[in-house]
Amino acid sequence: MNVAQNAPHPAGRLVFATATNRASLSRRHKSGRAIRLAPGLYAVDATLPPQKVAHHHRFAVVAHIWPGAVICDRSALNGGEPVDGWLFICHPEPPRAADLSLPGLTVSVRLGPGALPGDMSMPEGLHLSGPARGLVENAMSRGRPREGKPRRYAGLGAVEDRMDEEARTGGAGRIRRLLAQLDVVSGYFGERQVEDVRSRLAALLGTAADTRLTSTRLAARLAGDPYDEHRLDMLERLARYLQTVAPVPRPAVGGSTRWEWLPFFESYFSNFIEGTQFGVEEARRIAIDGEVPAARPQDAHDVAATYRIASDPVLSRTVPASADQLLELLVERHSTLMAARDDKRPGQFKLVQNYAGGYAFVAPEMVRGTLARGFDALAPLTDPLHRAVAVMLLLTEVHPFDDGNGRIARLFANAELAAAGQVRIIVPTVYRNNYLAGLVGVSNGAGDGQTLYSVLDFAQRWTATIDWSSYERADAELRSANAYLDAGVAESSGIRLRLTT
Repeated sequence: MNVAQNAPHPAGRLVFATATNRASLSRRHKSGRAIRLAPGLYAVDATLPPQKVAHHHRFAVVAHIWPGAVICDRSALNGGEPVDGWLFICHPEPPRAADLSLPGLTVSVRLGPGALPGDMSMPEGLHLSGPARGLVENAMSRGRPREGKPRRYAGLGAVEDRMDEEARTGGAGRIRRLLAQLDVVSGYFGERQVEDVRSRLAALLGTAADTRLTSTRLAARLAGDPYDEHRLDMLERLARYLQTVAPVPRPAVGGSTRWEWLPFFESYFSNFIEGTQFGVEEARRIAIDGEVPAARPQDAHDVAATYRIASDPVLSRTVPASADQLLELLVERHSTLMAARDDKRPGQFKLVQNYAGGYAFVAPEMVRGTLARGFDALAPLTDPLHRAVAVMLLLTEVHPFDDGNGRIARLFANAELAAAGQVRIIVPTVYRNNYLAGLVGVSNGAGDGQTLYSVLDFAQRWTATIDWSSYERADAELRSANAYLDAGVAESSGIRLRLTT
């Protein structure tokens, strides 16, 4: 016998009280063998907390009391899940009109159409409002809900945001399908709310007159300047965090000779991180002496071009004063950086979505808008290192070009430091995994950027300890600091980047 298949579920069995079992269920409840979810409703032999039991059985409960109900309104926009502990449903002839309170969950019903074309099947014979129906339902505007009850309808702002998302992920084809679905279900809803939805969808196809909008996201898309709100929120959270961090100035003191070889090693390590790997002596001959190895002319150009930008006293210190200038400088720097790689479209923003390990960066049509709004989000930051960290995140998350994005991000971050006379940041090979972990942590929502700041703060502190006055002296100190070691090998061996002083 397969014991696992016959093991009771930790949420127990859902049992509704009847005249024949009511007394038995009451005794089970008093003895702790049943959880009373609501009057006449029990979960027998459950071992989970009551809130989790109620959540597990939510569809069965709804189907028992309101057979054939439709999960609608804000719950529809939330993928059929509760919103703030409330599950919103509708029914053409609700057997019960009052809300049903369960542990951690309240089911709220209203009079409304049953399943319509385009609605999606759910467990227990329930349905979920289809995409067009969900938009129309949430476009309703009614008075304030009673105290203690959240709004049932998301409102036009949320509806417009969802339209922006639909256009971003599905393009014009998705919008046309929504309009077709709207035609099918429109007769079940008020004329005004249907028209509110129709006019906005039509505007996305460029076939409607101007419509007053609530959502800044949809307005930006219709103006031809859409942006990625998730990335903007990510950047704003980082900016708020950085404003709580006390600045630690690290001026590049000691005269220009003290830092003479920093641009070369900055370029060498920046390319090595991206897979353009030469021995440091060969890279020196490429960047300084102009030597071009016959077998790898494009890779050699990448190193030489990065060095050209990093060592130029003007280019390396030029920072944008506006969002428009940011776009211009990005195009200029990328044109220089990738000039030897026509297949990478030097100086042109990407046309195809790019990824790293399955993680999608900003969609091509949102590059300009996200860069512009992201730049504005940096306005509260005045400390050079804080701005460098934020610029690093902005350009990494947008990934505006087909290739060269990491090098561009590091060049622009260092320009913020160099323009203020602060020590630039070098990310040596051994520190690569720490650097990437800091970026990935923000991408995955692990904090607001604390790890990324710590990683770059340490990298700047480490860079400040190296004597960059000559190639030989810098090379010797880098070897002593383990800077050249492969990050994976160093990590498995317990070797770390060392502060030399």
